[in-house]
Amino acid sequence: MVVHLSRLFDRIVPGRLLVGVIGTGVFVITLATVQKPTPAWMWSLYGVSLACWLAFVVLDRRAPRMALYPLLACLLLCVVLIGPAPDGTPVLLTCVALATTCSLTLLPSAPLMAVLAGSLVICGGGALAWGQGSVSALGDTAALLIVAMSGLAARQHQLQARLQAEVAALDERARIARELHDVLAHSLGALGVQLEVAEGLLAERGDLAGGLLRVQRARRLAHDGLDEARRAVAALRFDAPPLVEALEQLVADGRRDRGLEIDLSVTGSVRTLSAGTAVSLLRIARESLTNAAKHAPGSPVSVMLDFGSVTRLRVYNASSGETADPGHGLVGMRERIALVGGTLSAGRSGGGWLVTAEVPE
Repeated sequence: MVVHLSRLFDRIVPGRLLVGVIGTGVFVITLATVQKPTPAWMWSLYGVSLACWLAFVVLDRRAPRMALYPLLACLLLCVVLIGPAPDGTPVLLTCVALATTCSLTLLPSAPLMAVLAGSLVICGGGALAWGQGSVSALGDTAALLIVAMSGLAARQHQLQARLQAEVAALDERARIARELHDVLAHSLGALGVQLEVAEGLLAERGDLAGGLLRVQRARRLAHDGLDEARRAVAALRFDAPPLVEALEQLVADGRRDRGLEIDLSVTGSVRTLSAGTAVSLLRIARESLTNAAKHAPGSPVSVMLDFGSVTRLRVYNASSGETADPGHGLVGMRERIALVGGTLSAGRSGGGWLVTAEVPE
């Protein structure tokens, strides 16, 4: 709830704009409420530091890297004034500038630590050099350290959020790659089979009707593959059909388009699976049938779906034509099933090739 409200508030008032408004307010109010007599030269430096802060606020969104320079100048002026100032005005201004500096992700860690250490040394050393006493120096330094820690925490949060966004983007790219591989491997494989048969009918037998029928099937497969590729790109919004129904359709397509001898069996009490699990198991079945048609054409294939304590999908090819090379297909299947908490194994079994996927659902 808090995260959603934070995101909503950040959309209404961007974080950097909020920092600029609050920081400017602190500068103006602090300088307007100075009560102790202040030398003219110190007021001049206050004015320059305010100008540097305003330059940072203006440049922050348009030229973030250039905005670093007036911000660092503002910080330097404010922290230098802590020693000679008759009151705590520069301490408050330094807190604003230092917290903002520590929260910036554009400044590398090593220079940032140097700026922080330098600020603390100048603060404490300046206070002692101007005779403010060790207690005052320690208190001012502690105040700066506390606000610096808050700025560093904000910086760490931004870096972590950026890293999570990059990881999410990479995961999504990998997911789309798996979807496209599954779709293209299946559709193009079936398309190649139909065109190969059509070539044989036309070139060797002169069967115009049979060849035309195969070409028509190939054209339909191309259209279906294009539609499925579009659905795969929109995988996040994909509503999976019931798994049993989808497997029945997949088996029917394999029999018709690839000429495979496929047997489908469903055991256990059929239950509704989550969309992610259903899609993963369906894609694994599709990839397994594609591999069976590619490596062992004409061999019988068994597709077995069991709804037990776990949901288990097994695809068994009675031929031993499969190879142990995992390729992109098996790698993609393992990645896909892992995303829904499942496992996948593939290898020789009883003279054939067995792919087993299990999901604890």
